[in-house]
Amino acid sequence: MSYMGQARPGLHNRRLVAGRGRFTADVERPNACWMALARTPHASARILEIDTSEAEAVPGVVKILLGEELARETRPLTASYNPERGGGKRLSFHALSVDHVHFVGQPVAAVVATDRHAAHLACERIVVDYEQEPVVTDAVEALEPDAPVVIPEWEDNLVYRTEYNQGDVAAGLAEASGTVSGSFKTQRYLSSPIEPRSYLADFDPYEEMLTVWSSTQMPHPARGTLSRCLGLPETSIRVVQGDVGGGFGTKSPGSSEEILVAYLSHQLQRPVRWVEERQEYFLSCGHARETLFEFDAGFTDDGRLLALDIRVTGDVGSPTGLAWVQSYVTAYCLPCAYKVPNCRVRLHSVATNKCGWAGYRGFGKETATQAMDRILDRVADATGIDRLEVRLRNFIPPDEFPYSQVSGAMLDSGDYPTAMRRLAEMVDRDAFRAEQEAARQEGRHLGLGFAFELTPEGCSMPHNPVLQGYDGATVRVGPSGRVTVLTGVTSPGSGNETGIAQIVADALGVRFDDVRVIQGDTDTCPYGLGNFSSRSLMIGGSAALEAANELRDKLFRVAGNALEVAEEDLVSEDGEIRVKGSPDRSIPIRKVASMIYTNAFGREALEVEPGLESTRYFRVGNVYHQPETQGRFSAYPTWPYMACAAVVEVDPTTGLVKVVRYYGVHDCGTVINPMLVEGNLHGGIAQGLGGALYEDLVYDENGQLLTTTFMDYTLPTAVEMPAEVITEHQVTPTEATPLGTKGAGESGIAGPISAIASAIEDAFPDLDLELMEMPLQPERVWQAIQAAQNQGAEDPGAQGAARPGASAR
Repeated sequence: MSYMGQARPGLHNRRLVAGRGRFTADVERPNACWMALARTPHASARILEIDTSEAEAVPGVVKILLGEELARETRPLTASYNPERGGGKRLSFHALSVDHVHFVGQPVAAVVATDRHAAHLACERIVVDYEQEPVVTDAVEALEPDAPVVIPEWEDNLVYRTEYNQGDVAAGLAEASGTVSGSFKTQRYLSSPIEPRSYLADFDPYEEMLTVWSSTQMPHPARGTLSRCLGLPETSIRVVQGDVGGGFGTKSPGSSEEILVAYLSHQLQRPVRWVEERQEYFLSCGHARETLFEFDAGFTDDGRLLALDIRVTGDVGSPTGLAWVQSYVTAYCLPCAYKVPNCRVRLHSVATNKCGWAGYRGFGKETATQAMDRILDRVADATGIDRLEVRLRNFIPPDEFPYSQVSGAMLDSGDYPTAMRRLAEMVDRDAFRAEQEAARQEGRHLGLGFAFELTPEGCSMPHNPVLQGYDGATVRVGPSGRVTVLTGVTSPGSGNETGIAQIVADALGVRFDDVRVIQGDTDTCPYGLGNFSSRSLMIGGSAALEAANELRDKLFRVAGNALEVAEEDLVSEDGEIRVKGSPDRSIPIRKVASMIYTNAFGREALEVEPGLESTRYFRVGNVYHQPETQGRFSAYPTWPYMACAAVVEVDPTTGLVKVVRYYGVHDCGTVINPMLVEGNLHGGIAQGLGGALYEDLVYDENGQLLTTTFMDYTLPTAVEMPAEVITEHQVTPTEATPLGTKGAGESGIAGPISAIASAIEDAFPDLDLELMEMPLQPERVWQAIQAAQNQGAEDPGAQGAARPGASAR
């Protein structure tokens, strides 16, 4: 019986649904204190003086920590991939501001008290004297020579710049039959896990051990960050990850609060905890996405891209955000799934007086996808060629993989045209056009839009303590034959532990129920990088596979001795090792394990080392970090993708958009557990829907965040989800992993934005409607419809003329 490929519920589902989960906020320690943070109300200001006298008088206050002490006693946090390595600015900061604040919500003081209310009350009574300074909240304006500088020590706000070139863009544009130019902008928004961040630190002075319970995605890298900042050896720090109520990238190591809790516990020699308030999350946890694309695209008469010149401006906010590198990933991925002979990509990552970026599912890949989708729709409109057909004509052909993009990125494998054609069959465009026309007769506006998302996974960067393309796993078979797997990868609720159990059960031939997976404890599990970039099954699962294969060979050797047959004549399944072709000749795995543990000097086990335990590390393929000898730099080993389509209904009187149906053909290589993949896809689609229609972090000109609660920051719920989400899976295995797995954790989030934008335009084929700024909230959609109608009224002949063949989309 093969467990891989089966749709199996998550190992922890029953416990979590029963309310028996144990999250970091559930952990109790005797004599624990609470930490609260005083945060600045200003987007840019100098700190002149901090008066803590009233705060110190609050009953229950144990300690008030200011930036000067912290800077004196700890080392600063730095970005895991520092732009300084590529000629940009050095990003380095302390967990508390010392003399200058850069965004509203930046912490300036920490209060430790015996209870939560006293800690927050004391924070309110801290008086800070500020000298406010000019603010810049727009990335384009921040690049102007006379713009206010976010970091006083810097000469400008350019965090990082790079450029990729292929061919001759100027010549390509000149030779093109036609060109389209314009811009596309994605808004600033953030992931919203149901569990905010939470940390509990407890220093034991007798054991000289600091234990940190953390809602983290990466326990070992978190331990390394704490060690570097606090100056403690890693062996004196233990990080424990309990259940995590969603991560999406924001629970990566390097937050100010994690450093503060650990430092204060070490100083006070008692437990200190912090649980994030939702308003704190909005203000300072970390934002993402806000990017401007400016493009010139040249094409032939048949809709093939001949040249693309695209400038990417990422508004990465305050340099205290360590995930600025998402903007680098955006530029690195362009032009995504398409073959463009002449291409130039220019990136500017820009600091502004807004909250800095944190990781968010997609990590910059999604905005690259969305920009290319919008550009191709403009090409289709200009040529009068079907939007789906334009994509088919520009895809990288399947026989050209592995394919090197303009950035040097090495795309491993894929069959994009087959996925897109299958999507067209699922949608049944002829039937939809009939449905669309019938709705039009009733005064309703239906539209169909397409997108194609490319989501590289398994990121590995050189000289990086966090982003590495390897991981470890220990597989242990006990004397009873039951199996324990300890992994360096972790689960933020995605269920990867279930897939790992399936891989190990198949490799050893044991029953699935006999496999236990342990994750998230730096004292128990082998060193690993945790959860990010959909790496858990393709890298962590591969490590577990290699360890299990090593134990299987050992079990087979002993079983062969017992059955008096050669090892190559054996197979294992359902807890038994059998002789091929002789089903009546078998031995239970538990009996073989018992021989190894209890009869180490017997005939069967004498030739093998006692014990059944293997720790293996797997290093993924298709990563190139030595361009001087390997000829290229490529950070992502696998490139999953998904062909997407959305059917929407639009009310032109209000601009309200409802997604009626959503389709996808997804390829993540070999699928270990279809249920896990489907669950991740549905979650990604829901987040993409939020980015397309609802979510928007709005700052005013003074750098004040106006959307700090779920009253004014709208998330989609089950009510807003399409009535039908129809997905299929295409399998194009990768050679970068032993099972051909590519990763699926970030899939689904990119496609909805551009598919929905395209579908809204399709709902009004007689209007010259171009939706090039997100999100598509009712007001923006209504205004775009009104503007297009007014333009058509002024020039009746222009309606639809700019998009010949629009109805054929």
